[in-house]
Amino acid sequence: MVGMKDVITIYEAKTNLSKYIKQAKAGKPVYFGSYGQKEVMLSAATPEKVKIKFGTASGKLKFSNKDLEGSDSDIKKLFYS
Repeated sequence: MVGMKDVITIYEAKTNLSKYIKQAKAGKPVYFGSYGQKEVMLSAATPEKVKIKFGTASGKLKFSNKDLEGSDSDIKKLFYS
């Protein structure tokens, strides 16, 4: 049960937002509202784990030094001078 003193006003939330974010990240939900009534709850998000698959383009890309033949002479100077 959340008491009236546990509900943060919008003004207070704007003034001390970083404080309430830290509190939510620590595992304690923060309630915002007016006249002591809960309207919004701030809680920590669970981080999504991104699975990276390496080598997905292996064997699919073809490249040859012949691809650079006839390229711009300024580019050749940058690489070969």
